[in-house]
Amino acid sequence: MSQYFAAMFRRRPNEGWLRVGKYDATTVDILCALAVATMFIYGASLSLFEKLLFFAPEVREGFQFWRLFTWPIATQPDLFALLGIVFFWVFGQQLEGLFGRNRFIVWIAAVTLVPSILLTILGAFSDSLDFGSVNFGLSTLFLCGIWVYAGTYPNVRWFEVIPLWGIAAVFTLLNLLQYSGARAGGQIIFMLSAIAAGLSIGRSLGLATAWPIPHIPLGGAPGGSSSGSSRKQRPTKPKRRPKNGNLGSRVVDGPWQSGSQSAPTGPPLRPPASAADQAELDGLLDKIGSNGMDSLSSTEKARLNELSKRLRNR
Repeated sequence: MSQYFAAMFRRRPNEGWLRVGKYDATTVDILCALAVATMFIYGASLSLFEKLLFFAPEVREGFQFWRLFTWPIATQPDLFALLGIVFFWVFGQQLEGLFGRNRFIVWIAAVTLVPSILLTILGAFSDSLDFGSVNFGLSTLFLCGIWVYAGTYPNVRWFEVIPLWGIAAVFTLLNLLQYSGARAGGQIIFMLSAIAAGLSIGRSLGLATAWPIPHIPLGGAPGGSSSGSSRKQRPTKPKRRPKNGNLGSRVVDGPWQSGSQSAPTGPPLRPPASAADQAELDGLLDKIGSNGMDSLSSTEKARLNELSKRLRNR
């Protein structure tokens, strides 16, 4: 079990947008860092923090369009909110690795904008759908991500007992009961539209293929490696073989040459990481995510450690 938790919290070598020290800052890293920063904004200026929350009347009348996409990072300084950031960081790495960098940010944008734009439009026809000061935070993206992952790997079970789609259904039901008790129809539509957008866009981008989800085929396959876009490998040019007339003019270096000194020998160099190594590592991590750490053989575990060290030091 300790190996399973270690695999969960192990940082995946996803391709980032910028370099911070020896790490690549990925989309998940940036979102979590911004969410933590808004906790300090909350303590410094509550009025400034509230401008980050989604509030449809201010979008329609005050032209505060940034509220449409800043609501996921607006996080109050609370223990459960902090745990939500941690869970999103752990799970978001797996999801970003499945999507790839570019497709993942498209998915994040869709889940963020679709519900906020929809409620902004619907609120113009019914004031009862408007709501304010609701801190959805990264937990909504986390919930949508669980649904997409469950639609991609429907046989994955939490602690090998509860199916992942069951966890997503329980979280969704709890939120629905909370919003229904408060007679918050706008919040119910907001959450359900976010989940629907997450599943549909995720299916369009190549995931959640286990369920018949309406989608718009966008073509291509999700980035299985840390790169967000499929990279085209340049064909290697075949080396020109020397003509027969030049074979006799070549001199082979060796110890028999006069004045030659043998180069000092050292420990063998570790071969550089390649795209094949990255793909193999992703396959092992996906196997852990689907069936747990115990599903790996001793040879695969040793290979996992070797690939992790090689890609960490590249």
